[in-house]
Amino acid sequence: MKPLSRIKTSYLILALFLVWAPTSAWSVDAVASFGQVSGTVQVIRETRKIPARTGLILNDQDVVVTGKDSRATIIFRDGSEIRLFQDTQFIIEKSEETKKGSRRFLHDFKLKVGSFWGKFLPGKQTTKISTPTATIGIKGTSMVMSQGNDKLDLSLSSGLISVQNEDEEMDLKPGNRIQNLSRKGSISEKVSPLPYRLTISPDRSKFNVPVPGRTTEIELTLQMIDVKTGRNVARTGEVYISVEIDKIVFPEVIKLNDRGYARLKAVVKPFQTADYREGQVEILAVMDGIEFIDVGSGMAVLTYDIPPQAAKTIRVDLKTGELQH
Repeated sequence: MKPLSRIKTSYLILALFLVWAPTSAWSVDAVASFGQVSGTVQVIRETRKIPARTGLILNDQDVVVTGKDSRATIIFRDGSEIRLFQDTQFIIEKSEETKKGSRRFLHDFKLKVGSFWGKFLPGKQTTKISTPTATIGIKGTSMVMSQGNDKLDLSLSSGLISVQNEDEEMDLKPGNRIQNLSRKGSISEKVSPLPYRLTISPDRSKFNVPVPGRTTEIELTLQMIDVKTGRNVARTGEVYISVEIDKIVFPEVIKLNDRGYARLKAVVKPFQTADYREGQVEILAVMDGIEFIDVGSGMAVLTYDIPPQAAKTIRVDLKTGELQH
C-alpha cells in the first residue's frame, strides 16, 4: 500500500475527526491541521506543549511556535494555507464557519512575533490578522508578513488586503510591500513596489490525467526575475510549492541555484472522482523564508480534461438519505 502524501494525510485526518467525532467533541473546535513540518515546532494548548507533526489537529486558541531553522504548514478547512517560518508565535484566535448563506469561513489570527506566507482563498473566507503593530484584513490573497521589534513588514503578490494602524487605514494593491511600519504614523509613505518576482513556467499548459496504475510527469522551470527589467536575478534559496490537488506531487526539497534558476518534475498520479474540479489547477511557488519577503510569489494554471463519468454529480438528501438526480 502506497503512503499518503503529507497534504492528503492532514486533510484526511481533519475530515475524519469532523465526521466521526462525538457531539461533546465539537467543543474542542477543531479548525485546521498540520501539513509539512520541519525542525522544532510546538503547539501550546492551555498548559500543555505538544510537538507538532503532520496531520496533528489544531483547535481555536492554539499557539503554534516554531524554533530556529524550523517551518510548519497549517491547512484550514476552507483550503487556506499558512506557512510559518522560523522563530514565530502564531495564535489561532478563532476559525468558524458561517451559519447563514453560502459556505464561508471567518478567521481571526494573531501574529505575536515572527513571519509567515499565507494563501487565502477568495470567496471562501474573511480573515483578520492582528499584530502588535497593525491589523490586516484579508479577502483573498498571497502574502508574506513579518513582525518584530515593534515593526511590521509585509508584501502582497495577489489579491487585496487592508492595513490599519492607529493613524491610518489603506488598501494595499498586489505587487507592493510595506516596510518598517509602526503603530503610529503614515502607512502610505511606507509603500513601495516589490522589486523581484518568482516565475513558474510549465513546459506545457495541459496535462493528461493517467489511468489507474500509471503516472505522468510535468516539467517546470522556476526563475527569480527583476520586475522592472525582466532579467534573471542571481540569488539562491529554497522554494515552497502549494498545489490544490494532492495527486500532483513535487519534490520535497526545491532550491534555486546560484543563478536563481531551477528545473523540476512533478509526478501526476491517477485522480479520484473528487479530484476533478473545473478542469484546471493552480500551482503557487513562493520563496521559503522571510529573507525573501522582497520576492513576489509565482503562479501557473494547468488544465486537464474531465471524463464524462467524473462530471456527473450525485446529491444526497441529508434528512431522508435519498439520492437526488
